[in-house]
Amino acid sequence: MIKKIINKIKSWFTPKEEVDPHEALYLKEKESDVPVYENEQAVKKEHCDSHLRFRKSCKACQEVVA
Repeated sequence: MIKKIINKIKSWFTPKEEVDPHEALYLKEKESDVPVYENEQAVKKEHCDSHLRFRKSCKACQEVVA
């Protein structure tokens, strides 16, 4: 009996849930497991694939940068 009275008093002071927990499962968007890259061309290449850094004498590097 005392537990019921204490729980009733606690219920007056605890905030109510505004969104139903079952409803939140359907309204919330799921996160994708695969990362999505929106703008891949924003990362501009600085040199060609044949070596590790830009070389001004390499015609392929000059074409990539231009």
